[in-house]
Amino acid sequence: MTTFRLAGTWTTELDDDGKKVLGLASFGSEGNVVSTQVNTKNIGLGNWEATGPDTFTYNFHILAVSPEGQHVGEAHVHVEGRFVADDRWEGFGGANFYDPQGNRLRGHAGSKVVARKFGIDK
Repeated sequence: MTTFRLAGTWTTELDDDGKKVLGLASFGSEGNVVSTQVNTKNIGLGNWEATGPDTFTYNFHILAVSPEGQHVGEAHVHVEGRFVADDRWEGFGGANFYDPQGNRLRGHAGSKVVARKFGIDK
């Protein structure tokens, strides 16, 4: 099962305890994800798959570094989404945060995510 309409770039809006966090996510037709949000310093890399005709799931990891460039941990993000229109989807995403040794420090189960297709202006 494929959801090729997910392929492309989307403007995302994450509800972080009532505060809007904007981002961009790009989904490749072969299943890869590149994501960034204004509250992170690094991009996230991961993968996605269709779970139904209008649903999908994706995940990505973000490496965290100190101002000196030292690895200080990782965020592992997981999102489940559903198309509400061809150019819009909504879902919930959560994240777990790990130290450099892989020990889970904290996490949360989910925040609302809304995305709109980012297209070519004509």
